[in-house]
Amino acid sequence: MGGVGEADGGPGPHEGPAQLGAPLPTLRWEQIRSHNLPGDKWLVIERRVYDISRWAQRHPGGSRLIGHYGAKDATDVFHAFHQDLNFVRKFLQPLLIGELAPEEPSSDGPKNTELIEDFRALRQAAKDMKLFETKPAYFGFMIGFILAVELLSWLTVCLLSPGWLSSILTTFFLASSQMQCWCLQHDLGHTSVFRKSRWDHLTQQFVMGHLKGFSTQWWNFRHNQHHAKTNVLHKDPDVTLAPIFVLGELSTEYGKKKHKFLPYNYQHLYFFLVGPIFITLVNFKVESLVYILTYRHWADLLWATSFYFRLFLSYIPFYGVSGAVILYVVVRVLESQWFVWVTQVNHIPREIGRDKHRDWITLQLLATCNVESSLFLDWFTGHLNFQIEHHLFPTMPRYNYHKVAPLVKALCAKHGLRYEVKSVPTALVDIIRTLKKSGNVWLEAYLHQ
Repeated sequence: MGGVGEADGGPGPHEGPAQLGAPLPTLRWEQIRSHNLPGDKWLVIERRVYDISRWAQRHPGGSRLIGHYGAKDATDVFHAFHQDLNFVRKFLQPLLIGELAPEEPSSDGPKNTELIEDFRALRQAAKDMKLFETKPAYFGFMIGFILAVELLSWLTVCLLSPGWLSSILTTFFLASSQMQCWCLQHDLGHTSVFRKSRWDHLTQQFVMGHLKGFSTQWWNFRHNQHHAKTNVLHKDPDVTLAPIFVLGELSTEYGKKKHKFLPYNYQHLYFFLVGPIFITLVNFKVESLVYILTYRHWADLLWATSFYFRLFLSYIPFYGVSGAVILYVVVRVLESQWFVWVTQVNHIPREIGRDKHRDWITLQLLATCNVESSLFLDWFTGHLNFQIEHHLFPTMPRYNYHKVAPLVKALCAKHGLRYEVKSVPTALVDIIRTLKKSGNVWLEAYLHQ
């Protein structure tokens, strides 16, 4: 590998960064392309080439996330994930080893250059409109609302005494606060709340850990991959659901390989018994705990433990131990229903397949869609009904999605790209329709290969 970079006088894979002030070595995509191996990984940002081989393990988003763009142009995903670019560039400088030769295109492989440039101009226009500027007061209201609803749930059973009516109301209030906690910690994870990302991370620990009982490190590790490679099999955890469900291109693969762990032609039916009910109660909880123990995130464990201590200390005096556990399970099941339908209407019915190394805007438009907007739906979904805008600009505060949406729609119209907005009934039905279609594709491949 060492000789690859030396043909044009460039550095070998581990010869160290370019000297400050010295002319940068020029590199070709042909040279860069071979540096996408464990322990030998380069990437390109703004036509500059960085050797992240040793640094990837220290990447705050995890080595797997940054590794998804090994030997590729990561300019747009770099801008999408980071608010303070000047701060991040300080960490990149020691990793700089060269730049693309003048005759080389900015992206490797066939890309729509005009679309990419128009999207970058749109992003700059959004910055000029101050759509990335945060309003902490808005999110201060949100956390105040969550805490008020938590208190209301306890006061309901306290003042009305345990009974059917008070228990139903308490369960509803707790499920509502838990779902809004998902939305708020999601904003914090994308550093779209405070002007300093450090405050986002600290507040996310409180919301995700103490108010929800999950690991922030686990969520960010999982969710950032979802954004970096949306709907890409084996890179986006949200669609890598086998062997329980098979989606997109995986349906054909499982059929051809005669994999039949479950009757996938009926997955649209058993989805109701598995997906919406158990995602947060079982799947997320197990994933979060395994992640904490595997990577020894003891601070996250303490935060999560404080959630259960507070919850059971609050409700055991009214319901006893078994009753408090039942309350917790019912709340998680309701919350899980809410979470799954809100998050999956935008992705499951869209294209799901292997990594085709598309440009940023094309990847997100093929993998996402929007759901109609209203004051209630915006609140109910945490503005994730604007999924297209959220995926194109993950660090943009949610209340600005409706402002940037007309610009995105105009860009799509100019380049003949589909900008899809669904009604709520259509979006919900499309999940079941897609699961049924994928199951039938699996069955046909299974029977005829």
